[in-house]
Amino acid sequence: MSGNRDGVFRGRGAERELLRGVLDSGTGVVLVDGAPGTGKTRLLAEAAALAARRGFEVATARDELDQPFLLARLAEREPDGPALVLLDDLHLAEPGTLAALRSLLPASTHEKVVWLLARRSGEGADRLFAAALARGAVRIDLRPLPEEVVTDLVADLAGGVPDHDLRALTSTALGNPAELVALVDALREDGLVEVVAGNASLRSGRPPLRTEALLLGRCQSLSGKARHLLQVASVLGRRFEPADVAEMLATSTAILLPALDEVIRAGVVTSLEDKLAFRHDLLWRLVAESVPPPVRRALHREAGEMLLGRGDSAVLAAGHLLHGAQRGDVRSIDGLVTAALAVLFTAPDAAAELAVRALELTDQSSPSLLDRTVIAVRALTAAGKLAAAQALAQDALSRQVSPEASARLRHCVATTTLLSARHAESAELSEALLHEPDLMPQLVPWVEIVRMMALLGHDRRRAEELAEDVVRTHQGTPDDVLATALAVLAAIARDTGQPGAALDLARAAARSVTSQELSAYPQLLLATVLGGLRELAEADSVLRRARSGTSAVVTKGILIEVVQARTLLQAGRIEEAAVEARAALTAAEETGHTALVAPALAVLALVAIHTGDLPAAVEHVDRYRHGVPADGIVFSHAFYQWTDVLVTYVESGLEKALALLTDEYPDLVSSGLFAEEPRAAGWFVRRALEAGDSGLAKSVVARVEQLAADNPGFRALAAAALHARGLLDADPSALELAAQQEGDRWARANAAEDLGVLLTDRAAAVRALESALSLYREIGASRDSARVLGRLRKLGRRRRAEPARPASGWSGLDDTERAIANLVAKGQTNRQISTQLFMSPHTVNFHLRKIFRKLGISSRVELVMRTRDDR
Repeated sequence: MSGNRDGVFRGRGAERELLRGVLDSGTGVVLVDGAPGTGKTRLLAEAAALAARRGFEVATARDELDQPFLLARLAEREPDGPALVLLDDLHLAEPGTLAALRSLLPASTHEKVVWLLARRSGEGADRLFAAALARGAVRIDLRPLPEEVVTDLVADLAGGVPDHDLRALTSTALGNPAELVALVDALREDGLVEVVAGNASLRSGRPPLRTEALLLGRCQSLSGKARHLLQVASVLGRRFEPADVAEMLATSTAILLPALDEVIRAGVVTSLEDKLAFRHDLLWRLVAESVPPPVRRALHREAGEMLLGRGDSAVLAAGHLLHGAQRGDVRSIDGLVTAALAVLFTAPDAAAELAVRALELTDQSSPSLLDRTVIAVRALTAAGKLAAAQALAQDALSRQVSPEASARLRHCVATTTLLSARHAESAELSEALLHEPDLMPQLVPWVEIVRMMALLGHDRRRAEELAEDVVRTHQGTPDDVLATALAVLAAIARDTGQPGAALDLARAAARSVTSQELSAYPQLLLATVLGGLRELAEADSVLRRARSGTSAVVTKGILIEVVQARTLLQAGRIEEAAVEARAALTAAEETGHTALVAPALAVLALVAIHTGDLPAAVEHVDRYRHGVPADGIVFSHAFYQWTDVLVTYVESGLEKALALLTDEYPDLVSSGLFAEEPRAAGWFVRRALEAGDSGLAKSVVARVEQLAADNPGFRALAAAALHARGLLDADPSALELAAQQEGDRWARANAAEDLGVLLTDRAAAVRALESALSLYREIGASRDSARVLGRLRKLGRRRRAEPARPASGWSGLDDTERAIANLVAKGQTNRQISTQLFMSPHTVNFHLRKIFRKLGISSRVELVMRTRDDR
């Protein structure tokens, strides 16, 4: 059968036209060749129906036993009109029947008789077909359906256009219509076909009972050698090298050629450019599961040892050794350890799995036990499994271990406690280690790094002293201890209101980093300093470099998300900032990175303030005030305090907010806040004037003007000073100039709003407020937009400003959304797109949801189709 259930005949148009031509002439011989299931019987049935409609007498045999009797009747027949003789399955015919048929065919050429003869290709009737061809017979060779016809047929059968995965599975039928129909029927019966918006895909989570039986039947029909080849190949993976299979079978690729050819012809395996591969994951899994578990483990072990033995990638070998290594198997366990070290930074989750498995298989009496314990702890830490890493290290320390192993394990504990925000404990552990006279020289730099970072969160005076000493004494090439010391000094300079010095130190720190184990802290500190000064393009460039590095250490990933979130917020991209901050918060909480919880909460609190979600803002600030510590390592203490003041103002009013400056944060105004959050200066002056506290207003203006004068190269500080002075002096021209010079949309909107409030000319005030409203709406600051709308209503202006971009359709997509839509249309995954556009997969997914909403679609398939239609 080559059609669907409603009788539409797919993919045999040329053959049908040929048959029509022969029937039109009324005489001739047509030979039909085809493999089982290619549609011979269907083609013959259609020809018979067509001939009957044209007045032909149709003569056919019921089966091969009836063929001799039919031929005898035909030999005695008196021609009285056109006739069609149909003979199917001639490969089963007896020699006598074929001989009789050969004798009849020449005699019929002058009669109004059309002979339609069919057989399975290469299975018999060769002399008959050769003789008929020699006498001018027409041959139809029913080949597999082409790919585009298969897609149409599957669409008919499944009820929707098949996606890539469904097409891959149906390709195992090799274009054979009968097998294709049987496979789709099995998939539908198993409930595995899901049709959404005209698109058919495979549904996961359902047992493919009938489908499995069908595919297994196809595999079991192969020869024993072919089945064994498939089973060994399945252990090697969905893709495999023929030479690897041959080596495992202790033979050569040349000797395996017949079996390889058989599995390819059966549609189980296909040839790629560089390897062979199972046509679909389901086939691969079925074959793999047909191997008994003990045999499968043994084959994995042999595969791993084969790869190790010839010097292939230890990572590839480890994938097999994980499944096949046994306790005490030194060679296999060493392979796991080697692979764990090889992917420690690029794939820490895999490294942790490999290292822990190696440790589990190591005998307690083995001299390698402690070394493998240290590697497992390091890998677990890199994978963000801090609690497991610390528990494993402390368990090992509870037993008698050598001084060297003890030092390495205690350093691991110091690292995990640092990341868990237990800074005093981490510093104490590191100090104790550094006082040991026999501490290994190669461990000293890493202990020193952890100590400085812990002291930055615990004892800043001591951290500054140590960092200055490192900078004085480290000469020559950059190293990670120097990078850490420079970063510590940069953080302190940032927090004490020395933005120029902070920027120079942070740049020097970022240049000095040489190792992946620092988790990009110096680079990301540089991004925070740049973001505070609203040098957002350079901050984004630094973040791109950090993202593009090969290290996938979990700490680095969370750090990047946190800093990216705040940078996005500073750029006025509120929704994206929320996505990144939520992702960072979730990851930090799940992995025990307590030190990174407060930074994410602070960003989310500001997002909530500007979107009008006061309960969420209060909850976030409450958590880092009374629960998780805000240590000032990633963001300054002033940033958290400023966020607290802002939330308190919205929740409890001006009096309580300003009371915080006296009761809890007396140094906030004199700190480095306005170099980190320049728009906070305008906010404090505005609130101080509202409260009648001219002293506070003047001290804020004096502080921000001093910062601007001491750091003349930063436009954001100059604009912030101009904005604060304009508010204090009620000077519209200063505010107008500030609105023009402010370096980010937040600050421009704030200055434009303040200008609109100050102006007495109604028309000019409306223009300034509408400018502020447009900027707030562009940012997505709904609470700020509502406030400005209220001001406009008081001025009698009730017209809502039109959004700058349509809410739906292609024209509603911004540049980022269009770029993502185009990459999706090219078949790229979220992770591939995130790499191309230097954003996290969370942000890509966020934009995709917006694209779907604007275009009124619900899937990537629909997006691809819409993109192609648009083009």
